[in-house]
Amino acid sequence: MSLIPRCLTSLCILLFGSATMLAAEPEPGLYLRTTYAFGNLALSTVYIGEGGKIAIDPREGVDPFDFETAAKKSPKTVGKFTVAGNSFLVTWAGTSAPQKVPVEFQNGKFSAYDGGLVTKADAYAKDQKLNATYAGLGTTANVSASRTLTLTSDGKYTMTLVGGVRSIPGAKAGIAETTEKGKYQLSGNTLTLTSADGKSTKHTVLPFNTALDPKKAQLSDDHLIFDGLNLKREK
Repeated sequence: MSLIPRCLTSLCILLFGSATMLAAEPEPGLYLRTTYAFGNLALSTVYIGEGGKIAIDPREGVDPFDFETAAKKSPKTVGKFTVAGNSFLVTWAGTSAPQKVPVEFQNGKFSAYDGGLVTKADAYAKDQKLNATYAGLGTTANVSASRTLTLTSDGKYTMTLVGGVRSIPGAKAGIAETTEKGKYQLSGNTLTLTSADGKSTKHTVLPFNTALDPKKAQLSDDHLIFDGLNLKREK
């Protein structure tokens, strides 16, 4: 399903109140969270587990998601929650006091978290194979990093990472590039990459499309979220 129509619909509801907000327990699963600021769209993910568990921007796949291990690695973004009206009372693994996070429900469905709209994330079919190349860029004030991921229909992948450091006092500017090849498995919202040397890594992924009209979607409207990084399809 196209991302933009879903977000626009939810945004109109939030702005104009065309339906009653009903508090309820959120359905377990992965959610795509979108926020708009100064004309820019920012994406993140929220994972809801059974028994009131929550993780923000989960890594290493979610089919299944290992809350115990994730809580040790990222105690500030993994925890447990209870619903209290239009709020989650979240106790993160790294704290003892609950944090009150504003949420909204639309017709009983989880629709907003901490000021951002949320929609249930789309998922890939079991053992799905793709034939596409995706690329994305992340930047900070002094560091930039790009990732290009090619997946082929025979289950192979090539991933190239390019990192650059601008002039920083006490450090040298430079660029580093690495390329990795191997085999992949794609199911649900989990991508497993097994490199040629036998090392396996799992990543949280989800597809989304930015076309306003799915029937008129172009190749460039196809995106893949890879551990929180937005990768746009190039071919």
